[in-house]
Amino acid sequence: MKNILYFTIGFLLIMTACSKSEIDTWDARPRVWFTNSNDTTLFSFYTQPEGTTESVVEVPISMAGRVADEDRTVTVKDLGSSLFNPGSRYEIVSAVIPAGEVTGTLQVKVYKTENLEEANDTLNFEICGSEVFEVGLSDYLHHAIIISSSLAKPSWWDSTADRYVGYYSEKKLEIIYTVLGSDEIFSSASSWWSDDVQIAIYQLNQYCKKNNIKYHPDDEDVITFDYWSN
Repeated sequence: MKNILYFTIGFLLIMTACSKSEIDTWDARPRVWFTNSNDTTLFSFYTQPEGTTESVVEVPISMAGRVADEDRTVTVKDLGSSLFNPGSRYEIVSAVIPAGEVTGTLQVKVYKTENLEEANDTLNFEICGSEVFEVGLSDYLHHAIIISSSLAKPSWWDSTADRYVGYYSEKKLEIIYTVLGSDEIFSSASSWWSDDVQIAIYQLNQYCKKNNIKYHPDDEDVITFDYWSN
């Protein structure tokens, strides 16, 4: 009888602890962070249709916690633009985790202002806690948007990319936009050996070969997107 009593009390304590844990987890506020760790998004008006003077840049946001039936606003603090190139015009449009989703976006409208003709500008943002969300991963709370009116080296073009498409140059990036329309194939690729990437590289090389694209007219060889090529 005593053993049965001990077992019953122990079982009740365990069930109480489990229930308390489940309640705390269910009631806890969800956490949010920028999907990419302390990353930057490069946006250039050069790559947009002629005459474009404004555009919306989207930065992905991730969430952990309870999914809701309504859209929920994420609090994002505007930390300002670069001190080295003031004069940019921009505004936060929204920062939302949509109903039924665990991902959302920060939308920032940027304008093509005269100061961008002189230099790029950097806009800085920080995710903050609110009554709706707590902040998540500490290394994922800041994000920068670099805005430009000219071509600029994209973040994906690192030493690894050099091995597959060669060293960076504005001419090569211009060819990528001419042939492919954007650099999304490379910026979003999970592997340099994927079929899409390899086909894109083939198309770039065929374009240069067919049109005799060189850096200078007196160059001997056409431009190639190849291992450590210029």
